[in-house]
Amino acid sequence: MRMRVVSFKLDDELLQQLDLYCVNNKTTRSEAIREAIKRYLRYKRKGRVYRKNSVKEKNNVKVRG
Repeated sequence: MRMRVVSFKLDDELLQQLDLYCVNNKTTRSEAIREAIKRYLRYKRKGRVYRKNSVKEKNNVKVRG
């Protein structure tokens, strides 16, 4: 699977919590964030049905519309 670089901002406290989590769980920031996003999306989708064609591409980024 191809991985793309994504940049976003975190406040200092959240970044410190992330780093502590990563040290305690012997993982990287990237892996922890990927796993958190996967879990969040599974949680949000639970009980919802999405149509395949409800996702549009905008500048190669899938956007729900």
